[in-house]
Amino acid sequence: MIQAIDNVGICVTDMALPVAFYEKLSFMKAFENDRGCTMVAGSAKLFLFQTWQEYPHTVKRGLGLFKNPPGLDHISFLVSDVDQIYSGLKTNGVVFSNEPADQDWGARVVSLRDPDGNNLYFCNGSKMADDSERA
Repeated sequence: MIQAIDNVGICVTDMALPVAFYEKLSFMKAFENDRGCTMVAGSAKLFLFQTWQEYPHTVKRGLGLFKNPPGLDHISFLVSDVDQIYSGLKTNGVVFSNEPADQDWGARVVSLRDPDGNNLYFCNGSKMADDSERA
């Protein structure tokens, strides 16, 4: 029986850039070896590993959901205060795709991309965790 997601693996082009980026988002290195680096923030765990492709092609994804190619689309991080996270990270030089906004499905959300173009969201809202209609 599945209990939870253990980690989300993210293939990166240059290990130093995403490690520094996710550290700005309050992730900390939990483990590192020649295969990659595990970054942890609260119960969220990411495994960053570098591609061995000589000329990697990134998949281009928009921030909207329904015109993107198949595959994992984004990671949403549940936070207690989207506006506080946004303000603090923006002051630290993190670039966001938009400003925090209330969504019609009951959450407040702000979006950004990591150095390899992966879509990330910070979300909070009482309906979000219980909203099975979105899944």
